[in-house]
Amino acid sequence: MLTRSKLKEKVQPFAKRIRGVAHDHRLAILYVLAHNQLEAKDIVDALGVPENLVAHHLKQMYITGWVLKTKQGRSVTYRLNEKAFFEFNRLFTDTPFDRQVLSKYYK
Repeated sequence: MLTRSKLKEKVQPFAKRIRGVAHDHRLAILYVLAHNQLEAKDIVDALGVPENLVAHHLKQMYITGWVLKTKQGRSVTYRLNEKAFFEFNRLFTDTPFDRQVLSKYYK
């Protein structure tokens, strides 16, 4: 088990990533993107919040690696970055929780 400076060093990258989704609108965006990739206007419609607010949250989610975007002309489509979800599990690597619980789901 890591402690003090080693623990802080391990968790810092994950803390930054978690801040990228630590808001109810961002979690809602994850949920709707889990169904399908969408343009920002479709996310606005799904959430029922102003476009500038969705744009702000999408930018933060993009910066922290939770979403990817594809531009085609003036259209931007957003999708989940599946790598971000797998990388988050690395926080628990080599822990009893990983060996006893998470490993059951990754066989």
